[in-house]
Amino acid sequence: MVLLIEDKPGGQDGVRLITLNRPERKNALSPELLDSLREALGDAENDPQVRAVVITGAPGPEGPTAKGAAFCAGGDLGSGPAGDGFFQQHKDRGAFAELLIELRHMSTPTVAAVNGTALGGGFGLVLACDLAVVADDAEVGTPEIKRGLFPMMIAALIDEQLPRKFATELMLLGGKVDGARAVELGIANKAVPRGDVVAEALTYAVALADKSAAGLALGKRAIALQRDMPFDEKLYFLRDQLTLNLHLDDAAEGIRAFLEKRPAKWTHR
Repeated sequence: MVLLIEDKPGGQDGVRLITLNRPERKNALSPELLDSLREALGDAENDPQVRAVVITGAPGPEGPTAKGAAFCAGGDLGSGPAGDGFFQQHKDRGAFAELLIELRHMSTPTVAAVNGTALGGGFGLVLACDLAVVADDAEVGTPEIKRGLFPMMIAALIDEQLPRKFATELMLLGGKVDGARAVELGIANKAVPRGDVVAEALTYAVALADKSAAGLALGKRAIALQRDMPFDEKLYFLRDQLTLNLHLDDAAEGIRAFLEKRPAKWTHR
């Protein structure tokens, strides 16, 4: 199985753990793994019992704390050409683009548990998740240019999320950074020892699952849609979204709970 799925890891309600399971290939994104991951994310998105998703990589035989462990080494250059011709290969590459788009538009929050190397497409996967916890000694970056390839599709995320000069340096020179630097640059939220990455990511996921799923979904969608709007349009659009937010059942419950000094009881509506 190229993908492992676990519900309620550690007994945590509302959380689904998805593990890329090709450790012999450093969890590289083969066509089969891409299809399986997209299907798993779609299933999570459509399951009301899943309120947060953690994505991580299977460790190799050396164990989860081994220096050579990988979260995802990017596209699998050794998997052979996909399809049966140039046009079909071009179409098949769209699966990765669709994955990044689907991650961005998921209403369910996603957390990347970067327990090892995240390069190329694996780096893009990290950037596409809402939050990320990275091993302090893990390397993330874009070494593709050293093989004559440019990080084309993930360039959209890199250009959007990283400082312009650094983003350009990273892509043109094939650079990599460690976990601590990744946090400084905003690539990840937290850097921890390698053996603690999944547990820390699950802590984030549990906190997310404890929130109103309806409120989070509305907020995530609003953030995505306003990103490219002119400033004035952003404010009026977000005003409209706030009006919608205030009409959610969970918003009314949250306000009541605050006034009554008690925990909110979400219906996720």
